Amino acid sequence: MKRLIATLTIGILVLSFVASLAGALSSAHQQYRTITTARGEVVDVADAGVYRYSLRTLVTGGAPWDVVWLGLAIPALAVAFGLHRRGSVRGTLLFVGILASFLSKYLLWTFDWAYNPLYLIYVALFSLSLWTVVLVLSDLDADQIRAAIGPRFPVRTLTAFSFAIGGLLLLKCLGEIVPTISSNTLPPAATGYYTLVDQGLDLGLLTPFCMMSGILLLKRESLGYVLSTSALLLSLTIGLSVITGEVMLDRSTGHVNVLGVAVFSVFVVGALALLGTVLANITRQGPLTEPVAEKPCAA
Repeated sequence: MKRLIATLTIGILVLSFVASLAGALSSAHQQYRTITTARGEVVDVADAGVYRYSLRTLVTGGAPWDVVWLGLAIPALAVAFGLHRRGSVRGTLLFVGILASFLSKYLLWTFDWAYNPLYLIYVALFSLSLWTVVLVLSDLDADQIRAAIGPRFPVRTLTAFSFAIGGLLLLKCLGEIVPTISSNTLPPAATGYYTLVDQGLDLGLLTPFCMMSGILLLKRESLGYVLSTSALLLSLTIGLSVITGEVMLDRSTGHVNVLGVAVFSVFVVGALALLGTVLANITRQGPLTEPVAEKPCAA
């Protein structure tokens, strides 16, 4: 099992580096052209590079993820994997959480972005991340996870965070969908799309994930500690990507959303502080699987 997880992780690291580097280099000198969609909407789409034919709103919002992946997510995954291999409970929680971020990103890149030469890499990364998470979770020892949790672990705070993120996603998506669904028109946030990909994934995947993480954590289930930490790390990567996007937009246009950067900066600082508290209250750093004692030889 460990060798298989290692092989899949190396594949994720290599392929994500290739995809992120190509995306970052391409979006740095992006060009756009204006088109009219089948619904009569006038939108800008990328006219060159890896993200050609993708909506401008998608490129400007998503391309910063490539920068965050190159500078933070990929190195963090490598470090977390190393800690997991050494049997660190902290490392394992970080490893699963960062893998969840990779899964979320490349699920979007597979279904949300225009078809491009990196499509098979996106599919591979989505699949590799999914099955690595499955293998790691199936190999966990529930008793040892619970034994690693310190008495001051922020159960209530982390539960509230998971519920808050899930609730905000639910309200955001329903607020966009409900006013327009009877008229068969897309919400303004989905201008240029043919359906609601982001909202579907948020409602069908991320919202239940956050809610179930909180419920399991309240019950002190070992899986709840792992999944709620994953929800925290996923939210953190999204916040960092939004801030990076605003900085990149400022460099290209000279305009920056100061309020947006300030709000997400506070969010990221708070999430980092909560993550620090979570990791500080994992007290046991022994191997996740206890060695089997050797039986004495019969005389």
